[in-house]
Amino acid sequence: MSQVLRQSNYQVSVASSCDESLHLVNSCKPDCIIFDVELQGTSGTILYSRLRRNSQTRDIPAIVCTDVGPRPICFGTGVPVLSKNCPGDVLLGAVSAAVAC
Repeated sequence: MSQVLRQSNYQVSVASSCDESLHLVNSCKPDCIIFDVELQGTSGTILYSRLRRNSQTRDIPAIVCTDVGPRPICFGTGVPVLSKNCPGDVLLGAVSAAVAC
C-alpha cells in the first residue's frame, strides 16, 4: 500500500503499533490515516478511539484497511473499510476522497 501511495506522490509514514502510530500522528499531523484493526499490542479499534478523543487528531480522516471479517461495526458509517489486498485504484480513490473533505 505504501508503495502504491508513494508512486502517486503521497508522502507516507509507516508505524507498526498503536503507540508508534499515535506518536507519529501527533508529530506529523497527517492529512489521512490508514490503519489495520490488527496492530501489535493494542488494537486498531483502540487506536481509532484514542485519535477521535484527542482534539488535535479527531478531524483527521481515517481509512481502515484490514482482512478481519465483515465490516467492523465499531467505526461507524463514515469510515471506509478496505481489504488489505484491494486494488491500487480503490486505495487511491479512498485516500483521494478522504483528503478532499
